[in-house]
Amino acid sequence: MAKAKTKDEPYNVGDILKRKMHSIHPWEVQHHPDFSEIEAYSELTGDWEIIAVIKTINHVAIATWISALANEYNRGRL
Repeated sequence: MAKAKTKDEPYNVGDILKRKMHSIHPWEVQHHPDFSEIEAYSELTGDWEIIAVIKTINHVAIATWISALANEYNRGRL
């Protein structure tokens, strides 16, 4: 689990900007020949995590649509 910052610890500006960037576009798609993976940025781990694997004939269109929908929803929440 991430360590909470105390008042005397300086915040790393790079970490703050990275978090802001991923909050705008937190989902990405990785396409492969037979399937697509949807990844989401996790602030808890500070890394990208695979959250879904799409294995259908039109996996590219479906995975792209899902990630675009999620990213549009997240932009509206800012």
